[in-house]
Amino acid sequence: MRTVRRLLSVTVAAVLTAMSLTAAPAAAAGPQIVVLGNLSGSCCSQAFAINDHGVVVGQSQVGTMENPPERAVRWQNGVITDLGTLGGPRAVALAINNNGWIVGYSELAGGDGTVHGFLWRPGLGMTDLGTLGASSIATGVNDSGLVVGRYVVNGQLHGFRWANGVMSKIVTPTGEGFEPAGINKHGKIGGSLNGEYSGQPAWWKNNQTVASGLVGHAGAINDNGDVAGTYWNGAQGAFVWRADGTVLNLGMPAGAKFAAANGINESRHTVGTRTLEFGHTRAVYWSEFGTPRLLPSLVAGGQATALGVNRLGQTVGHANLTATGGEYTAVLWTR
Repeated sequence: MRTVRRLLSVTVAAVLTAMSLTAAPAAAAGPQIVVLGNLSGSCCSQAFAINDHGVVVGQSQVGTMENPPERAVRWQNGVITDLGTLGGPRAVALAINNNGWIVGYSELAGGDGTVHGFLWRPGLGMTDLGTLGASSIATGVNDSGLVVGRYVVNGQLHGFRWANGVMSKIVTPTGEGFEPAGINKHGKIGGSLNGEYSGQPAWWKNNQTVASGLVGHAGAINDNGDVAGTYWNGAQGAFVWRADGTVLNLGMPAGAKFAAANGINESRHTVGTRTLEFGHTRAVYWSEFGTPRLLPSLVAGGQATALGVNRLGQTVGHANLTATGGEYTAVLWTR
């Protein structure tokens, strides 16, 4: 029997300091769900990002063996494409810009599990971005071709910025580690100081670091400088830290115990998940006012997770094929 791999997760439990946040009431369910599909012979796939032209990137398992490896893929005009690897068996695509440049990470040849961030460009294929430590992962790319991500050195995570073939460390005033979630068209990087569970959302630009005052984890940044993510203050919830410094607590859908925000667009529409106490997860789309609505699943009672959203409100993620979990596939929610 095929073993289904554990889902790659880009949502993270996080934490919030005492702040005054406002929530909005729930709204009705919304758009249609479309299956993006998998590489031939594989069971499962996830979509992590979508650009403003509707091109989607993510990962699909390949092969029918036990625990098949993931490959970085692109979905465009109904066609799925394997983007290759840096020599190893696995690769995952995490972000795409409007020029079709794609970033993520791949295992290297050698079989020791070392991964490096990559940049894939149409006509040029996959480039190894290198690392400033033991490994690296690229998490964002803007339309100017600036790439951001993180690397590990001596067991600690640090952020990097890659431009014109040169990778440089993101330096913070106190020397804290910084984990970039993404970069906008102005070069502002949204991310998290001090890691996932003990840190706080922040942004970085031109050697300036501004912390949000929240304790939590940043999931995405839009071109206006708004940062979406997940907080923890005894209960996990989703937030938008607006560019003007105010914080919006995204409304919790009915019946939810936890929520997480993974993507945000220029209209400040935000996507993510809500989870019931027993672990059942549904995809959520929040309006600019924080009003939540559940996105449809593939089957009645099925689980789904939203991970990325574009300027048009098109949303991507993954959904289970049965109500009891198991195999899952990349999906697109249309507005």
